[in-house]
Formats: sequence, structure tokens, C-alpha cells
Amino acid sequence: MRLAEVRFSIVIVHRNGEQMLLKALAALMQAVSDVDEIVVVDNGSTDASVQAVRAGFPSVTLIENGCNNGFARACNQGVAVSHGDYILFLNNDAFLPGDALDRFEQDFETYPNAALIGGQLVGEAGQPQRSAGVAPTVLSELGLFRRRQPVVVDADQSVEVETLVGACMAFRRAAASAGLLDEDFFFYFEETEWCVRLRRRGWLVMLDPRVRVTHLKGASTRAVRRDAQIEMFRSRLLYYWKTMAWPLALFLSVWRVIRLLANTVSYCLLGVLSLGLIARVRIRLMVYLSQLAWLLAGCPPHWGLPDKCRGQP
Repeated sequence: MRLAEVRFSIVIVHRNGEQMLLKALAALMQAVSDVDEIVVVDNGSTDASVQAVRAGFPSVTLIENGCNNGFARACNQGVAVSHGDYILFLNNDAFLPGDALDRFEQDFETYPNAALIGGQLVGEAGQPQRSAGVAPTVLSELGLFRRRQPVVVDADQSVEVETLVGACMAFRRAAASAGLLDEDFFFYFEETEWCVRLRRRGWLVMLDPRVRVTHLKGASTRAVRRDAQIEMFRSRLLYYWKTMAWPLALFLSVWRVIRLLANTVSYCLLGVLSLGLIARVRIRLMVYLSQLAWLLAGCPPHWGLPDKCRGQP
């Protein structure tokens, strides 16, 4: 294949979960053609994922990091070795329908100013999941005014949105002039910041509800939920500083810390009153205590998801 002939480069970031990845790749093989390529970026899997991809899918380009390089940096690694006019970022727990790439290509041709186009995420039983939303603002983060935007499920055309959920995002390579995913984010909020940045540079972010992507939501972080919540807290604060004027970013950061303290105290009291018998209360308390410990320890960069590569936040 000549490099100029590559249409879509599908980039999958993966860490553990061999069987889930193999199922996602099997579904993907039904959607790609001979003008598409697949890149798997492995973030230090400790199972047999790498060997299984090599054995079962020899045409896949495989990048082995040997450690956890984070989502944004791993995605950008995939882009760096890819050749397609379009790049599809796909979670390792997302299963692409057979017509997805053709529909995305039609969308990019129909909307020349579209930089990112997402698909409608659905659960295993077909129930719609949140696939797009609105960018967080000061008021929405304070809980004073929650902006609402209906999720389009049955529409027969693409619609403009503010942000996408990053499980399935098609990207126009020509929009890379506005930058790729920000590697300061390790996990969470990287796609939200990217959508905000692209829209500020004049590009469109869109959702095509006709592309229904089965997504096993949360499967990749379920086993490390507490560590993932530290990443969530870190990335939320970083999002403020990346997208807002510094007085607003400082105000919201302080607000988040105060809110964390209040939640920790509240759930400590609930835990005592319930004698620790309510599992939901115990889980939430441990999440808040972990985030608080991270703050009190000086926000150490190595806390959060395990096996981070050197230099990662």
C-alpha cells in the first residue's frame, strides 16, 4: 500500500484486557478496507495482549511502551506513525459497526470545517450512553447553572456539539494545525480540552448518531477505580488552568478543594452512623480520602493510575 492511499488510521490505546482487545479488533476488521490501517499502542500491559495481537492480527502496527504512557501521549504516538487523511481514536472497549468509517468519511466531505466527529455510544443492550456534551463553565462547575443539551439518538444527520466523549472520535489530520491531544493530561478531560481548543480555532466538533458504537463503559478502569479518581481530580484542576483565565481557574481550584473536604467529612459521618455497613458509602469515602491524601502529599505525579512512564504527570 502506498502511504498516499491510506484513508483512515485507527488508533487504539490499550493496557491489559487481552480478550476485550481481541474482540474490538475482530469487530474493527469488519469495518476497515484495504485503504485503512490499524495502530495499537500498548501502555505496558502485564498480560498476553501484545503477543495475542502479534499472533492474531499481524497487519496491525504495534507500539510497545513498556510502561503506562497515559491516554493523550499514547494517542499522539499512534498519530505520529500513522498515514491516513483521517484518524479514528477508538477505545479498547469499543466495538465499531461495519459502516462507521464510510459514514465518517462522508461526514468529513459534507462538513469541510469539521475537525472531530464522534459516534453515538451504546451499551451492550443498545441503550444510549452519553456521547457528547457541553464544555464545563464556572457556573456549571459550581452547580449553580447546569447547561443542558439533548443527546441525539435517532436523528438521521450529524449535529454540531461542544464536546465529545473520547471512546470513538474521528479526526481530520488537516486540523492538526490546532494541535493534538494535550499530553499534560494523563487520563480524563484530554478530549474535553481538545474540543474546546479546536472550536476556539474555528473548527467544528460534531456527532453522527447514525454511527452506533457499542461501548463497555468503564471497563478499562474498573479494576483501578480509586486510582482513576485521583487522575480525574488532577485532570479537572488542569482543565481549569488550560481553558480559563487564571483568576477563574484559581477560584474553581480552591472551590474543588473545599468541596472535597466537605464530602470527606460528610462521608466519614455517614460511615460512622451506618457502622460501615453500606458499601456505596465505604467506596465513596475511600475515593475522597485518596484524593485528599494526594493533595496533602503535595500532588505527587506518580500517584494515580499504576506503572506510569518517567516524566508523566
